[in-house]
Amino acid sequence: MLFDLEKKVESILAELSKLKNEKNDLLDKNQMLINEKNELNAEFILLDERFKALKIANTISGSENNINETRSEIDSLIREIDTCISQLSD
Repeated sequence: MLFDLEKKVESILAELSKLKNEKNDLLDKNQMLINEKNELNAEFILLDERFKALKIANTISGSENNINETRSEIDSLIREIDTCISQLSD
């Protein structure tokens, strides 16, 4: 009976060790995915800013057909600047 108990304890300890290793592997993979997500978010923000700048440049250099869109873009930029100024004032 003591022998059976020792075998069960050894088996449980081996399973515990296996689960700890698996947990560590999953934590490493999770951290890697978090880092990758952060890098992709940063890249997305950069590309979004470039897209907005390109859109503004195209609108401003466009023909008179785009004058309403140009005004809208300028108004949007002014609102964004006003928001930044009010946040700095607080």
